[in-house]
Amino acid sequence: MNHTITMKVSVSSREKIKPSRPTPCHLRTHNLSFLDQVAARMYVPLLFYYDGNQENVEADNRCNLLRKSLAESLTKFYILAGKIINDEIERFVDCNDDGVDFCVTRVSNCQLSQVIKKPDIFEQVKLFLPFDPCDNEITASGDFLLSVQVNVFEDCGGMVIGLCINHKVADASSITTFVNYWATIARGMVLNVDDRQIQDPCFQVQSIFPQKERGIGFKISSSPLDGTLVTKKFAFEASKLAELKERCKFTNEPEDGYKPTRVEALSSFLWKCFIDIDQANLKGVSRTKVYLATNAVNIRSRMIPRFPTSSFGNIIAITDAVFTVNNNESTGINDPYYPKLVRKFRDAIKKIDREYIEAMHSTDLLLNNMMKLIEHVLSGHTLSIYFSSWCRFPLYETNFGWGKPSWVSTCTIPQKNAIVLMDSNSSGDGIEAYVNLAKEDMGELEHHEELLAFIS
Repeated sequence: MNHTITMKVSVSSREKIKPSRPTPCHLRTHNLSFLDQVAARMYVPLLFYYDGNQENVEADNRCNLLRKSLAESLTKFYILAGKIINDEIERFVDCNDDGVDFCVTRVSNCQLSQVIKKPDIFEQVKLFLPFDPCDNEITASGDFLLSVQVNVFEDCGGMVIGLCINHKVADASSITTFVNYWATIARGMVLNVDDRQIQDPCFQVQSIFPQKERGIGFKISSSPLDGTLVTKKFAFEASKLAELKERCKFTNEPEDGYKPTRVEALSSFLWKCFIDIDQANLKGVSRTKVYLATNAVNIRSRMIPRFPTSSFGNIIAITDAVFTVNNNESTGINDPYYPKLVRKFRDAIKKIDREYIEAMHSTDLLLNNMMKLIEHVLSGHTLSIYFSSWCRFPLYETNFGWGKPSWVSTCTIPQKNAIVLMDSNSSGDGIEAYVNLAKEDMGELEHHEELLAFIS
């Protein structure tokens, strides 16, 4: 059955939102940190869905509120209104107050509830974003830092706020910090209060991780940007996540008392499904295959002293777990294979400790590890899958003055074999996995028997 939504998205206005106050001269140049330099050159899409049964006149008021509060927020997040100066090693942002692209659209022939019920139609969800994050030309230039599109549903008064933020200046925690700051400013305007508890962003990463002359523009493993990259959402309820954690106990290795988190258990399970598919394709071929699972780890709380949660920039370490499979190895979830993956995945995360972080900013450890990763990928002997967890970030707290979002999602990102994990609702008990694979691999994943038994 064809469930395509025949909605129409029409642009009603487009403008630049500049900071409400000029950025002081001494802040006009923002030096990127080394962690920013090696971040992937890509745009991160994020969408907030708000229910509504309001009249369009109120929707206009909401849009005006979003404009005004965004301008106010950009006085603190001034780098987002600037432009990256693109040289070979991407040294700094020119905080020139050029502004942020802000687009308002009207959505007709569709209700917000229809989109939320059928969110796997990512080609249509992309219409709620200011541009396609997989657009080669836009991604290659990467000079602007933030674009916003506000989509107003004419039939129900619902609203979707879509953002694309340049990964060169912000990780998932930074994006969360910004949107919650923006929402708090807007909510304060609605309630006519000045929230003195709001935290200003902290731009001090460069002092700990100074930029290097030997910087690299990290090459994304994103070969299929020609329409063959497919994104699907797989939802896992709390009970299924608990079952996965229980399955981790099937191991002959000594028990150390550690209980994996739901993110570790789920990530390892998806890694296992990925390996299963590749192993099935190698059936009858006698060879040993190496599988690599990389994970972006937020290091704010792992640093000594701790970095505040409002620290803005890329403050992450990339860790990798390696697993080697022989063709005759069992692949059932009830044998030691799955628990071994869980242990390797969480051990890789555990190694990101104080000593590791110290080595990150005092040596070339991070750069060398990333270069090895690139070499592995290019060699053709290793298959890699990339994980990024946004779980527990307070995205569902993003209240602009008309309530919290009923749903928060991402969309297709220009990275093959990438998986983003997000809370499925405000209670944070379930997880949604946004999986980006080549079209043929996705077809096989959707028929993986064990995966089908766990998704809701």
